[in-house]
Amino acid sequence: MSSWLSTRYENVFAYIEAGIRDGNLAPGERLEGERKLADKLGLSRETVRQGLDLAEQSGLIVRVPQRGTFVASPRVSQNLGKMQSFTKTVRGLSMAPAYQLRRKQHVQLEAQTASQLQVAVGSEGLEIEVMGLANGLPMALYVSTLPKWVADAIGETDSWGESASYELAAAAMGLRSLTVTQEFEAITLRREQAQILRTRSGMAGFKSVSVFATPDGRPVEVRSAWYPGSRYRFSASRMIEFQQ
Repeated sequence: MSSWLSTRYENVFAYIEAGIRDGNLAPGERLEGERKLADKLGLSRETVRQGLDLAEQSGLIVRVPQRGTFVASPRVSQNLGKMQSFTKTVRGLSMAPAYQLRRKQHVQLEAQTASQLQVAVGSEGLEIEVMGLANGLPMALYVSTLPKWVADAIGETDSWGESASYELAAAAMGLRSLTVTQEFEAITLRREQAQILRTRSGMAGFKSVSVFATPDGRPVEVRSAWYPGSRYRFSASRMIEFQQ
């Protein structure tokens, strides 16, 4: 192991990093258990556990409760300056995308969501909870709220949960584009979110709130999304202006 490592658990991180770099550990491959790794590296199980924590936070591995620890697939990279669908993003990584419909129910809109959708407080809306998967691994949890007029335009269809709801809305209205306003924040995943996304409670994550609207500015959907921080990388390109 490299002599520069300041703590013993970093040897575990270096072992995994080297295995991936040298091709000895392939994406999706299951790692040995903590006990075997501890014996192989001559470390305690607690030290191995700390090293796995570091590797997980760095996006090298994915720990799936009750299934084991796996070498992570490449991180999903998204440029915040341009939005593309989850399906297209995942396919760009040569992975198989899928949506899983978890919940679909009619709701009465509370004040904030009603204001975002520019409808009356207490009016009817449709709430949809969907999980986005890549090669079967949960990558994002989406909760979308649509006003009644949009839900009615889409109607009863088997496509709920198989495509993004904003895509269904655009198709139902014959639109070739929508505008989207988004806010991002770094969060710590709560227990419920972590269980759904098959990661550990307390892990770093991202949350976004998106408002999709027709080209003339009429909102069609408000969507909250939660992402495991170790499985994503976000970037942005912006102009810097200087005073003359």
